[in-house]
Amino acid sequence: MIKTTVILCLILVLIFVTGMAYAQFIEPNRLKVNEISDISYAMNEPVTIAVFADTHFGFDYSTDDFQHVIDKINAANPDYILFAGDLIDSLNEYSGDTGLISQKLTELQASRGKYAVFGNHDYGGGAEYKYESIMNAGGFTVLKNEIITFADNNFRIIGIDDVLIGYGDPTVVNKADANMYNLVLCHEPDIIQEIFDSNTDYLIAGHTHGGQIRIPKYTEMFLPAYGRTYVKGEYQLDNQCKTVVYVNSGLGTTKIPARFGAVPEVTLLTINPVN
Repeated sequence: MIKTTVILCLILVLIFVTGMAYAQFIEPNRLKVNEISDISYAMNEPVTIAVFADTHFGFDYSTDDFQHVIDKINAANPDYILFAGDLIDSLNEYSGDTGLISQKLTELQASRGKYAVFGNHDYGGGAEYKYESIMNAGGFTVLKNEIITFADNNFRIIGIDDVLIGYGDPTVVNKADANMYNLVLCHEPDIIQEIFDSNTDYLIAGHTHGGQIRIPKYTEMFLPAYGRTYVKGEYQLDNQCKTVVYVNSGLGTTKIPARFGAVPEVTLLTINPVN
């Protein structure tokens, strides 16, 4: 009986150690491309949108790691590239060269534009007055409660500023045109609850890291504010517009340099017109 108990304990320890090693050294270095799609009755031609989020440069994530993202996105030849916020984990503690981050961002190629929004880490850690210039130098336009309209294709991108630390105003979505396809880019996914009845066709967010460490009961205790209802992947809402919410799992980590059940992700969204 004692021998059996000892063997079981050793097996449990081995499983735990193996799981910890996987979460810290393997899963954070994996990168998957999730291809998703939607349809539009307003648009004239299809568009492909590449999405990434939550790099958290400086916290166990480097520009060398980001090269894999550049390669995956450029291979897809997207029309647009969107970044859902949280570029540097803490600028005050970042020892790298932010110019190198900008340089890497310039390598991302999109035929019709690159857009970004602030995340809470882009306001915190001393980044509030530097984030936008870093992104601009990388070829990205940062949207702060702003709408970009592509009239030739009846397509709009609506960027909402960070709502936790920043100046996010979800009501900007009320200006969405029902005769256009309205894609909302934001950092925190749960703001959809504040614009539930808007003309939002698709909402893309990050923030949650897909849960980062997905263990029942544990994960729920550590989900961030505005990221506790919509955590990972695609959600179809039962509203008049049949809005789809997609939460990108992000690339980096924060607080704990590990991932489990939340593989780093690049999302490729294709919107196809219905003729």
